Amino acid sequence: MTLVELMVVVAVLASLIAIFTLAGRAGRGSEMMLKSRNHLRQIAQWMDQYASNHRDTVVPSRFDYWREDARDDSDGDGIPDKPSANRVGGARFFLSEADGEQWLPTANPFNSSLEARGSGLHQGSWADILWVDANLGDSVEFVDAPVKGALQASTYGGFGPTSVAAPGWWMYANDTNRFANPLRAAAPNTLNYPKADAAGNMTNPVMIDRGLNATPGDPEGRMAGLPTPIGGGAWEKDLPGFFAGNGFFDARSRSDITGSDQDPTVDRFVSAAQIRAPARAMYLVDSFRGETIGESPLADRALYESRTRAALTNWLPEGATDASYRVNLSGPLTQEVDFRYAGKTAALMMFLDGHIETMTAWREYEQLVGDGTNPGMGVQVMDLDRRLQN
Repeated sequence: MTLVELMVVVAVLASLIAIFTLAGRAGRGSEMMLKSRNHLRQIAQWMDQYASNHRDTVVPSRFDYWREDARDDSDGDGIPDKPSANRVGGARFFLSEADGEQWLPTANPFNSSLEARGSGLHQGSWADILWVDANLGDSVEFVDAPVKGALQASTYGGFGPTSVAAPGWWMYANDTNRFANPLRAAAPNTLNYPKADAAGNMTNPVMIDRGLNATPGDPEGRMAGLPTPIGGGAWEKDLPGFFAGNGFFDARSRSDITGSDQDPTVDRFVSAAQIRAPARAMYLVDSFRGETIGESPLADRALYESRTRAALTNWLPEGATDASYRVNLSGPLTQEVDFRYAGKTAALMMFLDGHIETMTAWREYEQLVGDGTNPGMGVQVMDLDRRLQN
């Protein structure tokens, strides 16, 4: 064999290896998308089951049951003397002691707080509700794993058959529990949140700082690195991806949102019959921030619109650092949708009627929902209980 022939053989082999590698990656990507779609189909079934048992109520995308669950706050420190650990969204972590286990009255194991909402106590998302309502803990085998970086070394996540909250990132931190969580995507988060800073530079969070300080600019003062709704943004790149529930279905009362006792305290629930176009009404979408997206309609109107639009606006292309891509934006980038499929050009979206669509990446909010002259992708996000107006 001559040198030229040998080089030809090597080149052919290299080409074949490249082809098979690309095909393998494409196959794995298609498999992850298929599994994620199956998870969403299962979620839709559990949502139907929930609606059947709760007078046609749509599963709240977010809730705050502090007023309903607080018990005997005799010293007035904002933490009940006897916190209920048996309600949805109650205690999420416990201390494993020699003489037993003690539930922590907080959803943040990294930083103690005497402020109820800052601790995330009795708050949660649609995932917490379905985890309990569908009794999902009985079908999953867990191995106890300590929470890395917790304030106390003997802190464990509150998971398993008796858990009151869907399992979170702590299940994966030690590579101990690599189960297929049916409430998360099969494909991993491609980014941490926030994606980039105000200058357009990609962020690189220091993981040991997770949960210690409030996220700069977060309107609720939530702790950085913890996923929404109880945190300011998830640092969960490469962990199973989030499905985020539409903020329109936020069940919090006006008082829950403002923290003022002077505002109405009635929680807001939505029935399926109130939604005019269930087949176009977005309920879940791939996200890298957490399990909720957008703002509640009970917030100030301007905040409802601005935060929801910002979360669904793809201001900056993946990997770009040129601030000129940003449009009328000041402050950190606020996009939350994770285009994690088809080479980071597509996201999955589940609509209220239960059907699922693969949505190609959009840039402006109007591209998704349309405007007065262009129907866009025909997705409805805000004001789902009345006819959309220009």
